[in-house]
Amino acid sequence: MKICILASRFPFPENGGDTLRINSIARYLKSKGFDLILISFCNGEIKLEKEYFELYDTIYVVKHSRLSAFIFSALAILCGKPIQCGYYFSPKFASQVRKTEQMDSPDKYIAHLLRTTSYVENRRMSRKVIVEMTDALSRTYSLSNQSEGFNIKKYIYKIEKSLIRRYEKKVIQYFPKIVLVSANDIEYLRLQNGLGGDNLICHTNGVGCRRYVNNTWNRNKIGFVGNMRTLQNQDAVLFFVKEIFPSIKRQCPDSVLVIIGAEPPKKIRALSDSKNIIVTGFVDDLESEISDCCVSVAPIRIAAGIQNKVLVSMACGIPVVLTSLIAKAIPELETGRNCIIADKPAEIADAVVRVMQNEDYRGQLSKEGCRIIDENYSWNKVLDGYEN
Repeated sequence: MKICILASRFPFPENGGDTLRINSIARYLKSKGFDLILISFCNGEIKLEKEYFELYDTIYVVKHSRLSAFIFSALAILCGKPIQCGYYFSPKFASQVRKTEQMDSPDKYIAHLLRTTSYVENRRMSRKVIVEMTDALSRTYSLSNQSEGFNIKKYIYKIEKSLIRRYEKKVIQYFPKIVLVSANDIEYLRLQNGLGGDNLICHTNGVGCRRYVNNTWNRNKIGFVGNMRTLQNQDAVLFFVKEIFPSIKRQCPDSVLVIIGAEPPKKIRALSDSKNIIVTGFVDDLESEISDCCVSVAPIRIAAGIQNKVLVSMACGIPVVLTSLIAKAIPELETGRNCIIADKPAEIADAVVRVMQNEDYRGQLSKEGCRIIDENYSWNKVLDGYEN
């Protein structure tokens, strides 16, 4: 059987949660014996490496034109559609989908994120589509007002919020299976849209089988992991640096915050002082980069769904201090036992300092965090039945 995956961003290298997830889904499907076809946008020229074809049997790439993207974005607003659906609309991409349908005859399609669903809306194809919605975007966008200062994405989200909410409802009504990573998001969409939502299915995020647990950590090293393209991660870093980290440094003067994530914008890079704050950008091996962290922080205030940063840190045996907003997506979390959940700046700072100064407490959180991952969050387990 053949499955065709439609992606708005080329999934190599795996430098964000979206690429990690879609490739992990592809690996799961490959293990089930499916032939995989990838149709993906790309920015600039892409050299199709041999390793890409170890995962995807056939790859078609369509160059993403920024000029066309802005034109179609404006048209989308005029038509009452989400901006991102216009931004990622391309006649060439649509043509490639039609050609693939005729030439390769896929048995099923996976539309990765809402922005690709317009390519498979016709009745002939839609009954074979799994929509990989991942997160309830309308929920994330409704929280974006909490972000402080000027950020162009914040204002785009404000415009996009109502458009996305209507489009989510349309997609839920139209397609046979919608996949999200959080049961909380499913409940939110059901209540928001007044729908039964029986086609909303939870396949949460997971981690790879390899675990990199380091028994000789740096007691001064604090890690933040996240794709720095996103507003939610930018907001979390700025919130931590401005309102939390000064208190930590007063109590632990040698503390070092390492910010790890692809494409940090100028305002994030400017935080680096090469002493107490280091901004790495994208790294090839995330696990080895964070393995000697004493603690991982996830002070997320704008988010929906489960956060890979939390799962990866716990899989590496690193205690996590996180906000209640994202803790809700992982039902096994229990503050003080396998993580620390805190929302106020002073509470987050105190939690981080306690982990840094108490080796036995850190060891307990580390052990229990690893246990949760081992028992619940392997990719094969969380994706079981995805193809049905």
